[in-house]
Amino acid sequence: MEAARSTSEPARSTARRLALVLLGAVDRRMLPALTLVPQLARCEARALHISVDPAAAHDLARAWMDLDLHWLPLHIEEPTGPTLAGTVRDVVGRELRARPGVTVIVPEMDLGRWWQPLLHRSAGREIAWHLHGLRRVTTVVLPVRLDLGA
Repeated sequence: MEAARSTSEPARSTARRLALVLLGAVDRRMLPALTLVPQLARCEARALHISVDPAAAHDLARAWMDLDLHWLPLHIEEPTGPTLAGTVRDVVGRELRARPGVTVIVPEMDLGRWWQPLLHRSAGREIAWHLHGLRRVTTVVLPVRLDLGA
């Protein structure tokens, strides 16, 4: 006869690691991230958009549905604080309570211009900085080269 399991024994979590692809828009920046996600072993994957503008979030959701990416569901979250980076940190923290870890993929434009870091890298780098130090979190800043005509 099998012994009864103690009710005080904690249940083992069967949740898998989560891969979050951050999206600001449906554009070329997300293509390398979409290529990377299937290579992450044993991860549940999800796209994440923080909605600071309801109309833009609606347009993004419609564009996402048009892509028909059933393997990567889009989750749209309302801001939980004054900054985008703080909201991403809150979402990641919430997910960490039920998962062994979270990988956050931050697509970043690389325009190949000397002034580009001043204008286009601040949001992605700020998110990475806010996630730095969280245990069980890996942040991947994924530069995407966009060649502009001379």
